[in-house]
Amino acid sequence: MRSYTAAARLAVVTASLVLLVGCTTGATPSPSPTPMSAAVSPSATSSPLGAPSAATASPSATPQPSPKPTPVPVPPKPTGVEFDEQVRVSDDEAVAEITQTVTWRAPLSEGVEIRVYGVTECIAEPADPEPGTSGPCLVVHTPLPESVRTLLATAPASDGTVSWAWTEETGCNPGLANDPAGPPYFSVVLAAYGPSGHSIFAIAESGQWWRPAPGDVVC
Repeated sequence: MRSYTAAARLAVVTASLVLLVGCTTGATPSPSPTPMSAAVSPSATSSPLGAPSAATASPSATPQPSPKPTPVPVPPKPTGVEFDEQVRVSDDEAVAEITQTVTWRAPLSEGVEIRVYGVTECIAEPADPEPGTSGPCLVVHTPLPESVRTLLATAPASDGTVSWAWTEETGCNPGLANDPAGPPYFSVVLAAYGPSGHSIFAIAESGQWWRPAPGDVVC
């Protein structure tokens, strides 16, 4: 009777151990699934589609060239030009006061200066003219280098006129009168001067050359 009881207890204890082991194994928790929101949420370093990356440098603006200033044109050639010479003789007729004047109608602009020159050569005179012939000392389109010009007077273009004068002893003075204190000149020209240069020269007085014929009296 005792043997049976011991065997029965052993069987009960064994069965209890098996049951305990089975319950412990079934209670082991399985890993929890990753939440769906965590699987699809963008990382902190990603950028929305089409948005420029912060590391991308923005293009710099192309510098525009500075506009060039409009060049100031040279003044126009003087027009409406006239030359006048006045001679006043002293009471004793020993001394003459000579005044030469040049006038122009244009230009009359502010900031433009008129310069009047005497031409120191009778440029248009032939090398060996025939006796009894004459002609102008200066014609249009004749080059006038500085070497053949002497300055006689200057004035603002807006004045429209300029004069110069001198005194000299009366006597035989053929040709265009000119101040004995300066170089002799045969013609008178003028030009308009501005910041960009000067105009074409205009003839105020062309002067004249003359080859006397036999028997002609010079004075």
